[in-house]
Amino acid sequence: MGCILFVHGMGYDPREDYWRDWAGPLREALHREGVQVEDGIFGGIYYYDLVPGPAALGCSAEFLRAREHFLDDLREFAFQNLTARGEKFSWQPRGLVKNLINYLVDNFGDIFFYLYIDFVFQAVNWRLYEKLLAAGEPVHLLGYSLGSLVGYCALQASPPLAGRVAHFVMLGSPLFWFARGVARRADLNVRPAVGRFTNAAGIVDIAWPHLVPRVVQGLDENVEFIVDRFNPIRGHHAYFRHPESLRVIAQLIAKTWGDPQKA
Repeated sequence: MGCILFVHGMGYDPREDYWRDWAGPLREALHREGVQVEDGIFGGIYYYDLVPGPAALGCSAEFLRAREHFLDDLREFAFQNLTARGEKFSWQPRGLVKNLINYLVDNFGDIFFYLYIDFVFQAVNWRLYEKLLAAGEPVHLLGYSLGSLVGYCALQASPPLAGRVAHFVMLGSPLFWFARGVARRADLNVRPAVGRFTNAAGIVDIAWPHLVPRVVQGLDENVEFIVDRFNPIRGHHAYFRHPESLRVIAQLIAKTWGDPQKA
């Protein structure tokens, strides 16, 4: 059998059991795929209280300048890619592209704290390690948004604990945007020592998860599916609500559920 653990993304939620809102719909989707699971197999890694913790600690001027430089680089990188010929948003009006870039920076910018502040990086990773150590069964790890980066970096940093993961699925991963920062913490050419490693990319999604295979080696599978045809912001938030997304996630879990040798 196994257990299913969620790793959340950016934002704030005071509930450590945030994952229950995701587990209910996914449990129903799993049942439709012939995987019978009970509520007790679900859990989640909570770190909202750690990121972006340093913002409240009286950051130095040097730190703030480094963060602004990081955000400026992200804006420029996003503009170049969102307007690149042949890419999904190149035909959009300039105003809309600017709005997308502002959303990207505002909502993903605090990924800086996880990737660049050592004690935040370590503290968040330990939250994941504690759950893996406590799990008595093979873990199916679903990393959403920033949670996909947390899973990727933390699992690379501890191959023995990565060995407890039967299947690591990255959902809506912004890894393409933050490849340079992730490369400070993990080797993009090295596969995490998990049973199976999958990237699940909703189309259209402002995180651009469909470009993860361009920067990461070792994927066992890359799956693209339509979550929202027109709104990339809404598409990023729909992974645990949209029927098609839930179906894809359930099918991915079903591949290795109950038989880690399939991983």
